[in-house]
Order: sequence, then structure tokens, then C-alpha cells
Amino acid sequence: MHTDTETLLTIFVALTGVAVLLQACVLFGIFISLRKTAKSVAAVTEDLKTTVIPMIHSSRQILENITPQILSISNGLSEFTETVRRQSKGVSMSASEIMDRVNRQIQRLDGMLTVGLNAVEKAGATLESTVALPVRQANGIAAAIRAAIETYRRTPSPSRPVPPPVHTPTSTGTGLYPNDPGL
Repeated sequence: MHTDTETLLTIFVALTGVAVLLQACVLFGIFISLRKTAKSVAAVTEDLKTTVIPMIHSSRQILENITPQILSISNGLSEFTETVRRQSKGVSMSASEIMDRVNRQIQRLDGMLTVGLNAVEKAGATLESTVALPVRQANGIAAAIRAAIETYRRTPSPSRPVPPPVHTPTSTGTGLYPNDPGL
């Protein structure tokens, strides 16, 4: 009988050793995976920097280039409107010709503003799609890694003995003492 217990104890210790070794191998695998993920995230971040920063600079340059043109056009339109007012008194131009010129200038200004704003919107959308997607992916990878680490960190809680059932009061008794017949 004594040798059976020793044999079982030896088998149990051997199985526990194998389980610990297996767990160490899994943790080492997770470590290697995390290291590879960190390297790839660093590479993606560096690549992102090399593409996003020039786009930001170019969109800033576009805005800087367009701003003087917009100001020039609005000043020109203001001067044109003032000139038209002054000359309309002395010149017998019809109101429809003046409106046609103003409409052409407005359409020209609208076209230039539309092109400029479309370029800015396109740069912003490209910037957002270039930055937001990799960041979301990196956050997803980080959340998965955290969940895996938390799963491996948890240790099983020791089993607790089940407490004896609590006496529930009856409708006739007061429920203060067990086997209390009540009042």
C-alpha cells in the first residue's frame, strides 16, 4: 500500500513538472510574439511618420499658398464692386451686365475656393485614414495581448468548503432560532 502511494506521488510530481514546463514554453512563445509585434508596430510607426509628416507639410503649404490668393480675390472683388459702384453713376451700363460680371467673379472665386477646400479635405481624409487605421489595429493588438497576459496571470482560487445551509424562517415561527415554533 505504501509503494502505491509513492508511485502515485511520483507520477503526480512528474505531471506537475511537465505542466510547469509546458506553461514556461507557452510564456516564452508569448514573449517572442510580443517582441515581434513590438518590432512591427515600431516599423509601422516609423513608416507612418515618413508618410504623414510630409503630407502635413504639403497640406500646410497648400493652405499657405491658397490664403494669399483668396485674400487677393476677395480684395479684388471688393475693389471691383467699389469701382462698379463709382462708374455705374457715370456710365450707362445695364444692371444685367454688372450682375453678369459679378456672377463671373463669384463663380471664379467659388471655383478657386472649392479646389482649395477639396484639396484640404482630401489631405485631411488621407491623413485620417493613414493614421487612424494603424492606430486602431495597434490598439486591437495591444488589447489582445493584455487579455492573453491577464488570462495567464490568473491563478485558480483554492476551493472553499460549502457552508452549511442557513435555516429559513417559517411562516409560523419568528425565525430567530432554529426549531423555534414561533408565537
